[in-house]
Amino acid sequence: MNDQDQITFYSGMNTIGGVQIVYGYKELGFVFDLGLPMGGLFNEYVKTKPPLGARHYMLTRSTPPLLNLYSPEAMEGLTMEQLQEIWKRQELPQYPNLKVFISHIHQDHMALLPYIAEDTPIYMSKDAYAVYRAVVASGEYGDTKGRIIPLEDLQEIALDEEGKVRLTIIEVDHDTPGCSGFILKTASGTKIGFTADWRRHGRHSHRMDRFIELCRNEGVEVLITEGTRLRPNTLFRQPEDRLETDVAVRYRDVIEQAAGLVYVNILGRNVERVADFILATKEAGRTLVMDASTAVLWYEATRIGIAALAGNAALTLAEEVIRVLPTLNSLSVDSSIVLPYKTISLSEVTANKAQYCVYLPYNQLPLMAELECLGDRSQISHYVHADGNPLTANDETLHRWLTEFGVQYHYFATGGHAAPQEISDLTARIQPKVVIPLHSVHPTLFDSRSIPRFYPVYGETVQIDKLLAHK
Repeated sequence: MNDQDQITFYSGMNTIGGVQIVYGYKELGFVFDLGLPMGGLFNEYVKTKPPLGARHYMLTRSTPPLLNLYSPEAMEGLTMEQLQEIWKRQELPQYPNLKVFISHIHQDHMALLPYIAEDTPIYMSKDAYAVYRAVVASGEYGDTKGRIIPLEDLQEIALDEEGKVRLTIIEVDHDTPGCSGFILKTASGTKIGFTADWRRHGRHSHRMDRFIELCRNEGVEVLITEGTRLRPNTLFRQPEDRLETDVAVRYRDVIEQAAGLVYVNILGRNVERVADFILATKEAGRTLVMDASTAVLWYEATRIGIAALAGNAALTLAEEVIRVLPTLNSLSVDSSIVLPYKTISLSEVTANKAQYCVYLPYNQLPLMAELECLGDRSQISHYVHADGNPLTANDETLHRWLTEFGVQYHYFATGGHAAPQEISDLTARIQPKVVIPLHSVHPTLFDSRSIPRFYPVYGETVQIDKLLAHK
């Protein structure tokens, strides 16, 4: 048992996502986050299943080597000696009392939740909890056996029995509700600030000013920030970002000018953007058609409650605007959920295409064949792509479908990450003693404005006092 507090870095050092960090003090191990990196060993085709799949993640260094973080049956036969050899480390700290923090519900931050051991405490914001329950109900992800503890924005809790280690959750601005960073007061009194994923061009940019102010007031000494957009082509020319509020405006412009069918592809977990699109669809006099999985995600998230949507007109208009279309490729949803939306048939949509917008996730592309070939084919259809999968404007499969049917493509993306200059500004305003850029392919490109930077390596454990002395 280590009486000096320390921090271990397991993932996220030179990847987009997959941040896995463990703060440790005596018996307490505080894990944040618990996702899989983009471009790692696993993807939508190469995947495993809980609970035993935790072994595959453990043996490929895809998850923190904490034996009690996962179900005992998954860890059977695995030894510390094996893990030390895999990680090439003489020591891999273990903690009897593990607690997990999930910043938000994107797979690169929470994909390992279904593998966590039963009753392990899992902290996340209330809005993130609503999105997670909705994602599980929609069939996108499996549930967790851990014990989720939803927290209010700015709620402070003690993580250890002595009350020395304290966590204050702070909601930030990202492209999914409830995304939160924190200030962690360590046992030695050091304050660690964690931004989680964040941006400046969203509808809640003021939250980042609040985060900065709180970090300054608390005297944050160690700052951990994401650096997704640190790239050679963004270093000397700050990219211009479309405002979040502009995305639905551009979508409505397309609807009003289109004489035929309009397809929509946005991430359902961006619940606030879905609300914007519901309103825009209503204002344009159309109906929004969803598959069952997408409709369940929206319904469950808003039923449980998204604080940022309190009083939003989309909550009351949804039943009027949304119709559910049974489709072959829809995910298996929670059968206990009864949706309040009317169903619609394919023939109804194709009989009057100008009346509808079809929410068409990437996995639903085959439905386009029927929607385009049946009914009136005299008018061009339009496809609005705004940060839905695939997360690129250049996906070859998507464009082959669009070309096949002569569908006009509109790309109105605005991502969830800060520009490099904004990261530098945040760091300069907080003035920590050391800053750690993670969640980046190019972390060494970070301009910290003369504040010492620390670049951890995989599996490295650093005592907090030594981290503060880093120059």
